[in-house]
Amino acid sequence: MPSYEHDIRHSVQSLHFIRRLVYRSSVESTNTLANSLAREGSDEWTVVVADAQEHGRGRQGRVWHSPPGVNVYTSIIVKPVIAYDDIPAISLLAGMVVAIVLEHVSGIVAELKWPNDVMIAGKKISGILLELGNGDPGRPYLVVGIGINVNSEPGEYPGQLSGSATSMKTLTGTTYDRAGLLNYLYREFHEWYTYYCSHQGFMSIKEHYMQRFTMINKRVQIQSGAERMSGFVEDIDASGRLVLRDDRGETTTIKSGDVYRVG
Repeated sequence: MPSYEHDIRHSVQSLHFIRRLVYRSSVESTNTLANSLAREGSDEWTVVVADAQEHGRGRQGRVWHSPPGVNVYTSIIVKPVIAYDDIPAISLLAGMVVAIVLEHVSGIVAELKWPNDVMIAGKKISGILLELGNGDPGRPYLVVGIGINVNSEPGEYPGQLSGSATSMKTLTGTTYDRAGLLNYLYREFHEWYTYYCSHQGFMSIKEHYMQRFTMINKRVQIQSGAERMSGFVEDIDASGRLVLRDDRGETTTIKSGDVYRVG
């Protein structure tokens, strides 16, 4: 029976923009390995895939549950030649791409939770982790880490995740081909990322993103570092920052933070 690695290599061999595919049956984190490869000079469009992660990472140092044999864990190395202020919103782009892929492959209609989560009925099905580093002189690299819960069963999530996470299989009752999913994910990300960079930023994709963003005019609470604020979501600006009208009626922009619906 062909292995997962064999299936992936066979599935993506037609994707000529992929310069190198690095597979591990188990890895500390695909982002950690991709960062190491990028610092060593790996080409743009090097992709890392693992069947399992020992210490999968999400934002704010959180753990991404990464059991073997069921889900997608991948990191993509890109080297964007765009304004520095346009780089963070690539996280929003990646989430939008995942939502498009889910809709195409399974019919699941996903919602985007700013800045980097893909949600179904209030439960997380995918997360994005961007990490920026210095590679070639004068040209930074960006590692785009993507985790998608594909074939996980409800009883497999530990602790609090049992009530806050879901998977494609849980939602549809279908077992999905992870290698085929990766093929479509890479193709869609390459197409949208190329468009994003050539059109210089978030405004070029905002209309598509906002079709899946459901928090406009919703009351939220935001935890950003030690600061906590609440108010109503008004918009996402040209740099991908959340625009919040706070409880004093003043408008502020949020670069990063954890957003929670209130009421």
